[in-house]
Amino acid sequence: MNYLAIALGLGPIELSVIFVTGIAFIVMFGISSLKGGYKDLIDTTLENDKSRRKIK
Repeated sequence: MNYLAIALGLGPIELSVIFVTGIAFIVMFGISSLKGGYKDLIDTTLENDKSRRKIK
């Protein structure tokens, strides 16, 4: 990690922002997966695909 930070010229503030953002993304992804919101998205996508195939 230090080699990448040195090559990009990242300071401690930039590294901490990257770290916090990465952890927040993982936490939010976990929360959304636990709630099961992806099931509605998959169902809607399949229904739209089915209706579009009927039109053709």
